[in-house]
Amino acid sequence: MTRFVPPGWPRGLPPGGTPEFEERVTGWLLDQGPADLRTSELRHLPLALATYLEHHIEGCLAGARRAYAQARTQLGESMPPDQLARAQRAFESEGARLLQVQREIRLVVEVLRDRAAARPES
Repeated sequence: MTRFVPPGWPRGLPPGGTPEFEERVTGWLLDQGPADLRTSELRHLPLALATYLEHHIEGCLAGARRAYAQARTQLGESMPPDQLARAQRAFESEGARLLQVQREIRLVVEVLRDRAAARPES
């Protein structure tokens, strides 16, 4: 049986609601954030980890946008034009990557929240 995955679902992460998703979601989330998270208590709390990463990626995206926007004024006098152009392309590329990760994390958060809402209270 094939499970539906919404557009933009993370590549390599099985669909939500499958046993494979349950086994791999935490590892996938940890791959999206800073290495320090691997020793954080959040590694045992997938929904909290995903929520943290939503905010973390939002901050990283804001930083990438700011770096791109301010590249000419901050780097223009210190870098030759070809290097500045390369830096701006790199900032733009990183911003695009972060937007994709942000969308993927939001989809995973939805699945984790739905799963948490479906659990009976202890």
